[in-house]
Amino acid sequence: MIAKPSNLTSVTSPLSPNQSLFVPLTCTCNSVNTTTNLSYAEINYTIKAGDTFYVVSTSLFHNLTTYQSVEIVNPTLVPTNLSIGQDVIFPIFCKCPTKTQLENNLNYLISYVFQPFDTISSVASRFGSTISSIVEVNGDNIRPSDTVFVPVSQLPELAQPAPASVSTNPNSDRRGEVIGLGIGVGVCGVMMILMGGFWAYRESLWKKRVGKNKHDAESKKTKVGVDLMADVSDCLDKYKVYSIEQLNEATDGFDDRWVIHGSVFKGCIDGKWYAIKRMKWNACEELKILQKVLHLSFN
Repeated sequence: MIAKPSNLTSVTSPLSPNQSLFVPLTCTCNSVNTTTNLSYAEINYTIKAGDTFYVVSTSLFHNLTTYQSVEIVNPTLVPTNLSIGQDVIFPIFCKCPTKTQLENNLNYLISYVFQPFDTISSVASRFGSTISSIVEVNGDNIRPSDTVFVPVSQLPELAQPAPASVSTNPNSDRRGEVIGLGIGVGVCGVMMILMGGFWAYRESLWKKRVGKNKHDAESKKTKVGVDLMADVSDCLDKYKVYSIEQLNEATDGFDDRWVIHGSVFKGCIDGKWYAIKRMKWNACEELKILQKVLHLSFN
C-alpha cells in the first residue's frame, strides 16, 4: 500500500529517520455538518497514558489534524475526561480533486504540513506542482504547521536510500548470534585472565613487602640486642641479658604497682627478684654511672 507510491523497492528493509513516504488515504470528501467544511480520512487511535487531543494531533500526527477537528469528529467524547484504552477517531486532513481540477489533469491532492523553512515555490518544485495551483487551493497566507493541499497530475517519484540487506535465512541469523556470543565470551575470558594475573601480581608484591618488613624488624631487633651487649660489655664484668618479653612479664608490663622509685621496677625472673630499670639511650652512659656508684659503695 505504501511501498509502490513511495518508490520502495524492498518492503522488508528498515526505514531511515526522516525518510519521505506517500501514505494513501481514503478521503471522505464530505463536510461533517452543514456548518463545518471538513474533509478528512479517519484514523482510529487508542488513548494511552498522558495523551490529549492536542498532544496526539501535534506529536504523533505532526499537525495533519488539529485538536478542534478531533472534537468535532468525536462529539460524544469529553476532551478533559479521556480514559486509557478509549478509541478516538483522528481526522487526517485531505481533499478530493474537483471536477475542474480533474479536467485539468490534476488527479491528486497531496496533504503536506508546511515547514518553517518552506516556501510555496519550494513546495511546488518538490512535488512537481505550480505556485498558482497551490495558491488556488490554499490561498497565499500559508503559515508553518498549516496543512496544505498540493495538486499534481501524478505522484512524484521519491528518491529513496538503497535498501539495507536483510537476511531471511534463520540459520544465518543463528550463526551470527553464535559468533556474537562467542566473541562476547572470549572478551570476558580475556578480561578474567587479566584480572586474575593482576590480582596474583598484587598478592605477590604484598607478600614480598610483608616479608621485607618482618625481616627489617627482626634485623633491627637483633642489631639493638648486639649494640646493647656491646655497650654493657664495656661497663660491667659480668652480665646476663634478658629479653624484653621476660622483663614485661616480670613487671606486668612495667605496671605502676611494681615501681620502686622513678623508672626502677621490681620484678621476679626465674624465682629471683630483681631491680629492673627502664633506661633511656645511651644505656652505656647510665651503666657507667651505676658502676661508679657501686665502686664507691665498696670503697
